[in-house]
Amino acid sequence: MSEAEGSKSIPHPRKISFDKTEHFDREGFSGDHYVKPEDGLGYSALSVDVHGRHPLTRMVGATRSYYVREGTGMFTLNGVAHEVKVGSLFVIPDGGEYEYQGEMKLFEFNVPGTTSANAIKLEPKE
Repeated sequence: MSEAEGSKSIPHPRKISFDKTEHFDREGFSGDHYVKPEDGLGYSALSVDVHGRHPLTRMVGATRSYYVREGTGMFTLNGVAHEVKVGSLFVIPDGGEYEYQGEMKLFEFNVPGTTSANAIKLEPKE
């Protein structure tokens, strides 16, 4: 194994600058990936700018956490609504259901790193 190959298999401390992120846009929110699942680090990390609503979703095979950096809104976890407050942490374990809405900035952290296969979109409950 070459030295370059060896350095990829051993995680090392690093700084990830905003200019190294990958931007995404979706209905109701947008953001920037700092660490993607395919980076092979066992987690994913991204900033999320909410300007609308994230649909009702069930987590599968991963835990997703959202830290509220700024803004106002509402998180619904397993059917229970929670007002957003700066500094709050919302943790959605495997099997947990969630949705959120508002105008806020979040930091999202997923273990392991998640793809669309880890988030099943659900029909809103009446």
